[in-house]
Amino acid sequence: MKVSYIWGLIMVALLVMPACNNSNDNPTPNPINPNLLNIWKVAQVLEGSLDVSSEFSQYRLTLAEASGNKTFTLIKRDGTSLTGSWDISADETTITLTASGNTITFNSVSITAGELKYTAEEQGKTGTVNLSFTLIPA
Repeated sequence: MKVSYIWGLIMVALLVMPACNNSNDNPTPNPINPNLLNIWKVAQVLEGSLDVSSEFSQYRLTLAEASGNKTFTLIKRDGTSLTGSWDISADETTITLTASGNTITFNSVSITAGELKYTAEEQGKTGTVNLSFTLIPA
């Protein structure tokens, strides 16, 4: 009687063990750099060596994260806005904004508490241009 009782406990333990949380099943995502989560405004925008900051006076980028949901609002230089989700590469050098199936990529990202720097392509008067952004907290 005791042997079958012990075997029963062993069988129950073996069945329950796989249900226990295995740390490899749900890897912890990399924490988001808290300096990134902010409302940013333009300090300087360069097209090559030409300062075009005045064209971006309305430009604002808000990056937020709540319960694992990363959301952004981008007020573009013409005052129109986009909202959607964002992600950052593990090495924090690329930010990707996704809105309505379209993506905007920020490259060469540098993040500090007082500055967010990146390069991005924008549609200019003569076609696509590469711009260097320096943003500061709004």
